[in-house]
Amino acid sequence: MPTVTLEKKDFYRLLGRKLSRSELEEWLPRIKCEVKNMEGEEFTVEVNADRPDMLSAEGIARALKGFLGIQTGYRPYSAKPSGVSVKVSDSVKKIRPYIACAVVRGLRMTDSTIAQLMRLQDKLDENLCRRRRKASIGVYDLDKVKPPITYTALEPQKIKFTPLEGAQPLTAREILSQTPQGLEYAHLLEGLTRFPLLVDSEGQVLSMPPIVNSEETKVTPSTRNLFIDTTSTSPQVAEKAVNILAASLWERGGRIERVQVNYPRRRIRTPRLEAAKLRLSLAYVNEVSGLNLSLREACRLAERMRLGAKATGKGEMEVLIPPYRCDVLHPIDIVEDIIIGYGYHRVGPQLPPTSTLGRELPRSVAARKLRDLMVGFGFQEVASYLLTSRENQLTKMGLEEGELVELANPMTAEFSQLRLWLLPSLMEFLSHNTHVDYPQRVFELGTTVKPDPQTDNSVKEEWKLAAAVCNYKVSYEEIQALAFEFLRLVKVENWEIRRLNHPSFIPGRAAGLRLDGKEDFAVLGEIHPQVLENFSLPNPVVALEINLSQLFPEGKI
Repeated sequence: MPTVTLEKKDFYRLLGRKLSRSELEEWLPRIKCEVKNMEGEEFTVEVNADRPDMLSAEGIARALKGFLGIQTGYRPYSAKPSGVSVKVSDSVKKIRPYIACAVVRGLRMTDSTIAQLMRLQDKLDENLCRRRRKASIGVYDLDKVKPPITYTALEPQKIKFTPLEGAQPLTAREILSQTPQGLEYAHLLEGLTRFPLLVDSEGQVLSMPPIVNSEETKVTPSTRNLFIDTTSTSPQVAEKAVNILAASLWERGGRIERVQVNYPRRRIRTPRLEAAKLRLSLAYVNEVSGLNLSLREACRLAERMRLGAKATGKGEMEVLIPPYRCDVLHPIDIVEDIIIGYGYHRVGPQLPPTSTLGRELPRSVAARKLRDLMVGFGFQEVASYLLTSRENQLTKMGLEEGELVELANPMTAEFSQLRLWLLPSLMEFLSHNTHVDYPQRVFELGTTVKPDPQTDNSVKEEWKLAAAVCNYKVSYEEIQALAFEFLRLVKVENWEIRRLNHPSFIPGRAAGLRLDGKEDFAVLGEIHPQVLENFSLPNPVVALEINLSQLFPEGKI
């Protein structure tokens, strides 16, 4: 879990109260934090990864103020127009097409507050922004910038500026090869003919996302006004990151202002700081929590967690969710907050009504054996999300059509479907690791879901194993040998192999495996060059996917 280093004096000022070490160690764990180290004038806190809004002194102090009753409930945010605009060029459409921005004025910056701001930026880059792969954040001294600002993409040879903490101007290629940030994140721009760039009206470079900001726009103790941007492949992630930063600076007395972002065919204004509304019944709260709260008590506990809450009648409550709380996705998250507000330490233990003896499920035993087997073959296990996108499952794999289980109300387009097979996830994993040494041998053991009108819930879950080998030179024979040896060791007999035409594989270099004349339980072969190109993979890949539910219906091996 991420850790945050806080200065005692700064933290107590934000909290409005001084706490002893014993009080910190008592109260912080109750709001999903834990004191890991305390030396001198600083202490280190470990924060649950699901609360990115608490990756800073401001966020932790804000949450603790509510828990201690210093300041409870939801505080609405106001944001006036800043007069600053950002023009988004079509050239970034296939690189990092989205940007969210904010202006924060009236700050009193010190070395301590700058350190906290930079730490929050780094933690968000690392966690919410997935090591800058999904998004990257820039913070600048607004008074050193001449709006309007342009978000564009240029050829590397046309880019030259002094990177943050640099002594002289460098070209884009020099930044990637000579600066710490470039060496760490160069792989994010690998294969691009144009690099994203933020420049002001006078051509001054603000940053080259997702690599580094410029030295000319650096934040110093004399800075009073900030310009913040997040460039991203996801508009939701971009806005979440900007909301968290803006709300944190609000805690330090900053005034938030909106920035107009002009896309080629639409306009938006960010940050959008309106509270989200969620209704839930008291019966649901009490059923899930096991408590016996009144509506008034439930609202009071929600406010203790810095949510807005009011009774709406008929045993229901309406909750206002602050814009920085990007972890609240479902009513169950509100119930969790109410239980935290009540105090887990106050919930007494209860004996279950019946006693049972636990043991591993047969499929869990089988999964452990299969993992050991694949590791023995020299493969590394990866784990991907059950939620994915139609583009990932079908389009990139060369499939024109296919029936997927789709979410009715997805949060983002990239997590809108349930995966039908595992190979696309392995391909995506390989595409994010082209900077790692070859050969790369990976596998995944997991569940897939397909539509099935014959079942009660109209879907059917299947248990599958997928494996892929990516190297400078690989062939069908290598993946075939793996499949044959795997089936021998798990004692599957009487299977047959047949030629297979599959859009994801090279014609004539793919096969299906079947048992007793039934439908194929496995597919294997050399991945088609177009699929490799769709995933930006520079080297060939051979892969297989086995439907374990067909081979082992009872989950036993």
